[in-house]
Amino acid sequence: MHRLEHLNRQDVVIHELVIYSVEMGIYLAQVNYDDRVSFLVDADNRPQRFLSVEQVKQSLAEATVKKAWLQHQSAYDEMIGGPEKVDNSLRIPV
Repeated sequence: MHRLEHLNRQDVVIHELVIYSVEMGIYLAQVNYDDRVSFLVDADNRPQRFLSVEQVKQSLAEATVKKAWLQHQSAYDEMIGGPEKVDNSLRIPV
């Protein structure tokens, strides 16, 4: 688990940041730091929720982020009796 207060420092280098668009206006952030990949968590060890991509970027403004992505998975292929679900994730650099 990673917390913002531990990562948002000038001496921190995050190798990869993936921002997941979860539902209407809710974003979760997963970071690869110190060879550990995990989601950012709040003080209660629950996934830290963000209201925008910009809020995630501002929250980690002090750290160096090598790569950053926004990932969204479409739910349009979820139909009862439909064909097997395929990975329809969209990943774009931010």
